[in-house]
Amino acid sequence: MKTLFLLLGVFSWLGWTLAWTVRDTARRSPERRSKLVVGGVAMFALGVVAALLLPRRVPDTPGSSAALVMIAFLWVVGGGMAFAGAATLLGVALASGASGTPKP
Repeated sequence: MKTLFLLLGVFSWLGWTLAWTVRDTARRSPERRSKLVVGGVAMFALGVVAALLLPRRVPDTPGSSAALVMIAFLWVVGGGMAFAGAATLLGVALASGASGTPKP
């Protein structure tokens, strides 16, 4: 149970750090914000496809553990991509100003 809470804390910290960094980048210009939105949506969509749809296409080979390794690899990589895409979209949503110039 301690490990679960530790992993939850680490991934929450990683997601928040990524979102905060993206927020600062998105505040610099509307062009960057648009690119980050497109990139975040693409990363999230590719991650969901890699984690949920591609493992079903791995052929089942009796007696070989390669299929299980490939499925686990797709889950980890796809889940990471979806996590990064969601954190990017959160960071863009947190960016309130159109530019990084201070307001009087």
